[in-house]
Amino acid sequence: MQLLLVDDEMNVPDTLAKTIPWETLGIEKVHKAYSALEALNLLNLHDIDIVITDVRMPEMDGLELARQIYLHWRHVKCLLLTAHADFEYAQEAIKHNIQGYLLKPIDDEELSAQVASVVESLRAERENQESSERAMAAMRQHLPGIRAELLQSLLLGKRMPSDKLEEQLRLLEVPVRIGENVYIMLVRYKEKLADYNSYEVSLMEYAIGNLAEETLQEYFDVWSCRDVHDYLVFVLVPKTGEHASIDEEQWQYHLNRLVGQFQMNVQRYLKKPVSVMSGYSGLFPNELTKIYDNLLLLFGKRFGDERDLPVYIADRGEMAQIGTLASLYEPPLLVHLMEAGHWDAVAAKLEAVLQELDTRWRESSEQLTEAFFAIFSAFSYLAHKNGRNLADMIGADYVRGKELLPARTVEHLKEWTTNILDVFRSSAQSETRTARAAAVREAQKFILSRLSGDLSVQMISDVLHMHPAYLSKLYKLETGENISEYIARMKLEKAVKLLKTSTRKIYEISLEVGYQNPHYFIKLFKKHFGVTPQEYRNMQ
Repeated sequence: MQLLLVDDEMNVPDTLAKTIPWETLGIEKVHKAYSALEALNLLNLHDIDIVITDVRMPEMDGLELARQIYLHWRHVKCLLLTAHADFEYAQEAIKHNIQGYLLKPIDDEELSAQVASVVESLRAERENQESSERAMAAMRQHLPGIRAELLQSLLLGKRMPSDKLEEQLRLLEVPVRIGENVYIMLVRYKEKLADYNSYEVSLMEYAIGNLAEETLQEYFDVWSCRDVHDYLVFVLVPKTGEHASIDEEQWQYHLNRLVGQFQMNVQRYLKKPVSVMSGYSGLFPNELTKIYDNLLLLFGKRFGDERDLPVYIADRGEMAQIGTLASLYEPPLLVHLMEAGHWDAVAAKLEAVLQELDTRWRESSEQLTEAFFAIFSAFSYLAHKNGRNLADMIGADYVRGKELLPARTVEHLKEWTTNILDVFRSSAQSETRTARAAAVREAQKFILSRLSGDLSVQMISDVLHMHPAYLSKLYKLETGENISEYIARMKLEKAVKLLKTSTRKIYEISLEVGYQNPHYFIKLFKKHFGVTPQEYRNMQ
């Protein structure tokens, strides 16, 4: 690092430059200036990190110099030299990135300490900046994959607060904003992907994505991913800012024209036959899943297994009124929440499904039956995964389920799911308590067997194959005391027993209960019992 000393009294910079062991403080080079203007020139010429400046100087004082540094060299840290009379005046400089002040006459030790502190502060800032830059570089390297994951989750119906979604779109540099009209284009390979390895598939995706961007770039921004069906999904965002005069009909015309051109480009340049489908626009993100689901449905109807049909443009009149239970299938799925043991989230998910049934599908026996079977299946899966039969866990409710009684009304389904959820939640909590209690017993057993030797939380956690922080937290939750408190209490209780039943000397008892320092043992004993070990023995 480089440091600049500034004072109109020439002997101050000259003396400090020679007498302070700057190298030991991490300062490689020291510059001297005898006015603020000369200091500004040196700041322009050298990569200076720290400036130590006097407050009172002619032409430009130290505060103004600090202000100029703050405006033009934000990374530079400043220390002020001030007399007692200027102390209040110098305090105003805190707002100009001042790290501290030194009173004249200067104390060398205090100056060295303050400079060392500033050096450490600069190093920490640089390390944080480097870590941040590395993180940003890593994120940019993986940006396409992260963007694709976000699009996949939105296509599957994942919902998130608008402000959170806006933030993710901004960070990932996705060219779409909430409330904008978007189109979707689906691309299916005519060859089976099973014939290719993952690298070849990724290469094809990359090449096709590039062609899509190049073909559509005049009118559309492109955001893409591969979906669960191995289709490539492209969200096409109209560049309305560049083409403000284009109406919806013209956008559709350009889309249809460019989609056909894109399919031909893939065929021409990549020698890969693909089928392409696109359709009408919808609002992002509310209508994204609806458009996607409709295009998937139409893809099956219009293309089927036929792999020689190149392009199909869906008309808005082909929009199907898809009647799915969105809350049941949007991520995270019910079964995944159950597997993770997030019972509050499970309850919220079920409440959302029941609410949707009640408001949208109250008269639909099919939607009600669909929800019942999905919930019944999730509960059965979790029971079987844990080595149990669902019938043994829920008893009469299992019989009711087999007879489809919960699928009669939303109220019946709500009552049934609430009962079973309570059983699963109670069972999980009981298993957790049992496991915790067993861990505490094992810890205590080990402690009691080693009271005469060294004991530490790390040693106990190693024996129990647990992380020390987890063991400490678990023990506190189960017993109400810290594990270290329990160890000390057990050692002292053993000491009391020895004091009562043996004639051993105090230092021998100290060693017997694992304290190598008798003075520490006596101090600890008195703190706990109010008397020394000898006084306690005399009282018996």
